[in-house]
Amino acid sequence: MQLQKVRLLPGQAIVRDYIHNYEKVKEFYLYRPYEQASIEKRLSWLAAHPASNRPELVDGLLAFNREIGNHAHALQNIEKLRQPDAYVTVAGQQAGVLTGPLYTIHKAITIIRLAEEQEAKRGKPVVPVFWIAGEDHDYEEVNHTYVQTRASEVKKVKLGTEHAGRTSISHLPVAPDEIRTFIDEYFAEQIETEFSGEIKETLYRFAESSDTLTGFFARTMAWLLGEQGLILMDAALPFVRRLEKPVFAQIIERNEELNEAVSIQGEKLEALGYHRQVETDRSNAQFFLYREGERVGVTRLADGTFQTRDGSETYTKQQLLTMLEENPEQFSANVVTRPLMQEYLLPTLAFVGGPGEIAYWGLYAESFRRMGFEMPPLIPRLSFSLFEGAVQKNMRKYEVSTKEALTGLAEKREQFLAAQDTLNFEEKFNDVREKITRLYTPLIRDAAEIERGLQNLGEKNLEKVLEQVSYYENKIQAAFVKQHEAALRQFDRIAVSLFPLDKPQERVYNIFGYLNKYGMEWFRAFASYPYDVVPEHYAVFID
Repeated sequence: MQLQKVRLLPGQAIVRDYIHNYEKVKEFYLYRPYEQASIEKRLSWLAAHPASNRPELVDGLLAFNREIGNHAHALQNIEKLRQPDAYVTVAGQQAGVLTGPLYTIHKAITIIRLAEEQEAKRGKPVVPVFWIAGEDHDYEEVNHTYVQTRASEVKKVKLGTEHAGRTSISHLPVAPDEIRTFIDEYFAEQIETEFSGEIKETLYRFAESSDTLTGFFARTMAWLLGEQGLILMDAALPFVRRLEKPVFAQIIERNEELNEAVSIQGEKLEALGYHRQVETDRSNAQFFLYREGERVGVTRLADGTFQTRDGSETYTKQQLLTMLEENPEQFSANVVTRPLMQEYLLPTLAFVGGPGEIAYWGLYAESFRRMGFEMPPLIPRLSFSLFEGAVQKNMRKYEVSTKEALTGLAEKREQFLAAQDTLNFEEKFNDVREKITRLYTPLIRDAAEIERGLQNLGEKNLEKVLEQVSYYENKIQAAFVKQHEAALRQFDRIAVSLFPLDKPQERVYNIFGYLNKYGMEWFRAFASYPYDVVPEHYAVFID
């Protein structure tokens, strides 16, 4: 496996500045990224604020990871957390079917690598924890994936059952047969390889052992990355909710203050020209309640009481606190309060996020402070593009560099076409249009001396003549493209591999298309490689 680093700038302005111009955004983020000094400073803060819930956290993580069949290395890492000087690197994602887009795997690889790197530097335990956002209820986000078909097309493969409502993914039952059918449909679009049968049988086994997508996701991730020591944690687990009670109590008690902190940060971001990634208003209570199995949003009314968004139930602050004490599983965090829960539950040395997460975490530094917490160092996840053999072959054939493939493939395609145009048709047609216009214009002007209306008629006539010239030019261009369609298909195959649906590969495809072709040994090499945790993009060339 060969690698090449390529510098690609993030799309969001605030993320570009966070990585490359930190001074501009330092009031939104407490730590400069990629600097060991930031890690050391964070360690000092963690040492001065020891976690009080380590035994309960470890017992809960052990129970869950044993249930999903996680690797012995992951279980050993969980045990390390009993030590007061053991810390975690953490990332999170929804429980996408077949692990979801590739960036889910990339996040996990990043926290594994970052934990290894920091443990080696410190000589103390640092372990990777993957936070499964099982509370989330957006089924449409997780019920599908995309596959590159044998015909080099991009096809969406979706679970057959539709689910209405707002049930958390960890609470939403999914029949094993439904997952099995999905697996069959996905692999029907793949070439049959020596690895296909074993992979499918493994996935079938996970489906039979799982009654939700979260369970299926967790077992699959443990199979893929448990050997690397990855710990899985479902945010919807009952033990997690019990541990979160003190944070929910603060959110209820200090709700107005919490919302004010987020609003102030949002206004500051907008004043500097950045986009506010999370739209929220000061009446949002920033948590959900479970009602008949569904997550219902809550607002804070002007009189200080709380009401479900459908208006059906109203609570005083004290009633909510009593409910929290008696039945914490009725409560669920949202996008604003989830980071606070993570900070309270886990001794987080660093949080790894994608560009969108880094951007919206810019809203939270003040709310962390007011809650008595500290926002951890944020490390952008590693990003990768996987270059398969056929793609590499086409790149060599048409002299496409790695940087060009990732940032300028359309231009390279046009350059190729232009180089084939030895007859210079574009130049000749431009010349013809110019000459026709030059010859026709005096004629129109002279005709207007006879009758004024002839000028308008002449101009329209010239327009039609030029339209016919363009029509003929387009016909020639189409024939020219057809003459070179074999070469252009090869450009298109590069594009559909690296930018399916005009998006980066890691946001569309999932890991199983590659596992099916190259097997688990290739994946172990990919996942365990000692990557530098740096802002550059990794081009990975598959042999």
